[in-house]
Amino acid sequence: MTSMMRRMVVIVALLAATPARADDEIEQEHMQFVERGAVLAVTMRIKQLFDSQTFANLDTGIPSTVVIRTWVFPRDSTEPVAFQLLQRTATYDLWDEVYLVNLEEPGGRRTQRVKYRAEALKLLTEIIDLPIARTADLPHDKVFALAMHVELNPVSKETLAQVRRWLSQGTGGGLDRGGSFFGSFVSVFVNPKIPEADRVLRIRSQPFFRPTPSKS
Repeated sequence: MTSMMRRMVVIVALLAATPARADDEIEQEHMQFVERGAVLAVTMRIKQLFDSQTFANLDTGIPSTVVIRTWVFPRDSTEPVAFQLLQRTATYDLWDEVYLVNLEEPGGRRTQRVKYRAEALKLLTEIIDLPIARTADLPHDKVFALAMHVELNPVSKETLAQVRRWLSQGTGGGLDRGGSFFGSFVSVFVNPKIPEADRVLRIRSQPFFRPTPSKS
């Protein structure tokens, strides 16, 4: 294997993972993991968050908000090694007839203007090369998984205030380990309370590991 190929094929996913049981209410999704310099990044699409009614609601002019939490954790533990938090909001501008989509994360905030509702939905639910952990926190050949907790239109003002505060502080670039995670991994993902949102998804990736680099 050439050095170029080693740089490209840096994550091996374990495709023969055991699927989550239906009564777990955890969806298992295949995700793409790639090393980008000193961080591990993920690419995936959040499915089933919007139904026909909530998709139609994007046209009302009332903001639709998506809050995404991610944790990277060893397969044999419930102690995460990294946490990330995102907030995305889409609002239809009735005067200009465009969708304004605000994308917020610890690295900053940006706004995109799109013409079509499907484009707004894609911005709300598509994750492309999102940094989720420092590679230094992911030892070679140790098996990990990514857990994702997604809320559509959280109704708790306290939750939204905490999200805004966390994002404005940019705590640790969102890749902290061993510190104060925004919400306990066990209480939010493993043992969730009754959701205070229009829809809540709990998603788990297939197990993955970073293979030891070849010496050749």
